[in-house]
Amino acid sequence: MRKFSFQPKMNLWVFHATLKKNIRMNQLTRTTIISVLILFLALGLNAQSSISALPKSGFEKRIQNAVNAIRLIDTHEHLMSESEALASPADFSILFTNYQVSDLISSGMEQNKAFSTLKGKETKLDEKWLAAKEGWANMRTTAYGRSVLIAAKDLFGIDDLNDHTYLELSRRIQDSHTKGYYEKVLKEKSKIDACLIMEYNTSNPRDVEHEGPCNFRRFFVYDRYVSFFGYDKMNSRFGVGKKISSLKAYESFVDSIFEQDVKLCIQGAKFGVAYYRTLKFEEVPREKAEAVFEKMKANPQQLFPFEEAKPLQDYTFFRLLSLCDKYKLPIQIHTGLQTGSGNEITNANPTGLSKAFFKFPGVKFCLLHAGYPYGGEMATLAKNFPNVYIDMAWSALISPAYTKRYLQEFIETVPNNKIMAYGGDSQTVEGAYGAAVLARETVASTLIQMVRESYLTEQEALDVARKILRDNAITIYNLKSMFVK
Repeated sequence: MRKFSFQPKMNLWVFHATLKKNIRMNQLTRTTIISVLILFLALGLNAQSSISALPKSGFEKRIQNAVNAIRLIDTHEHLMSESEALASPADFSILFTNYQVSDLISSGMEQNKAFSTLKGKETKLDEKWLAAKEGWANMRTTAYGRSVLIAAKDLFGIDDLNDHTYLELSRRIQDSHTKGYYEKVLKEKSKIDACLIMEYNTSNPRDVEHEGPCNFRRFFVYDRYVSFFGYDKMNSRFGVGKKISSLKAYESFVDSIFEQDVKLCIQGAKFGVAYYRTLKFEEVPREKAEAVFEKMKANPQQLFPFEEAKPLQDYTFFRLLSLCDKYKLPIQIHTGLQTGSGNEITNANPTGLSKAFFKFPGVKFCLLHAGYPYGGEMATLAKNFPNVYIDMAWSALISPAYTKRYLQEFIETVPNNKIMAYGGDSQTVEGAYGAAVLARETVASTLIQMVRESYLTEQEALDVARKILRDNAITIYNLKSMFVK
């Protein structure tokens, strides 16, 4: 059975002719004419938006069950190693990673108190709770807060976090933190088959592939090679022991770094420079970049304003992209909301990257976090550029409503092989679990609604769910070898 459909343009002419005839015959009142016209237009609009057959009864439950059963690929994490986690304090405060702490600060909690007290290794449990209690009451309704409650209930059997439960929750967390709990939370509870870990310590990186059975792979973060504002500061961030004397020496240094990293089998490169500068990158002539380098070298201790440093930063960014192109490394770029307080959101508008997309058509640019709040801009970029992909990591943890709204828009505008819907973007496995639950809920809810409206068939919805939660990430991030039997 299909919804009512007709040819609106043709029938409008027929309707118009009939209406004129009836008016002449004085058979319709003005009110009746208006009512009929409104009804006709409403049916026409409904017919135009209805594409697929009406779904069979029970489709909502079938889609929800199918989404819950998918083995996820986690595209973006900051997880510490299990050994590091086991050496850290294990109490209710582990559910408050940097995101939840950011909301505590946003609610009015003093920033120093939020970190030094709540995350302090020597802080007593009662003192932690007193420090967090007021802020928790204010931020528990945010999606960050929802993730705390999801993890507390599903992983530790505690329905709420309050004066009466924080001690018992902390005890259960402590009891759970034994060797093998990463596998239990990630593989068994979250149903995650692989995680991409963002590695900042590229000089002495973790050997994540051998940390356990959770199938970790590394993305190296290359911000340090872009976001510098002075000569001495640049050299100290590189940590090579001797100062880089020229732009040519810098280029040779970066080339050697990439060659070394590729030998370490990195999965890709990540840039989070929107925390420090705009994503509006220009293609800069080498001579102009070299002039900036020499100016910095002549005043080694000076930190230059962004506008003066920008040409050199832009040039080095494009240099790094050329290496990603050479070694066929996919790229993740932070777009949209920055965690923490007092950031400049306009820095993270993804439209500033257009010249890079044009310059490197062979590079896979994966734009992170659904661009919150730049969802429309992100859809436009992914639709227009074959080499631009949407990675919705962290999005459901920021706002489920935004994620559902823009996931539907992405499906309507962007080929579905270019969308990825889950990345926990957390420092703890408990955080990754909460984000996974929220991601599954937003995906299922969006697809159910699109089937209910007959935009998608049930089978199309099931196909899209598997692609955006698993298959696309395997293809885009070159993970196929992990799943070849």
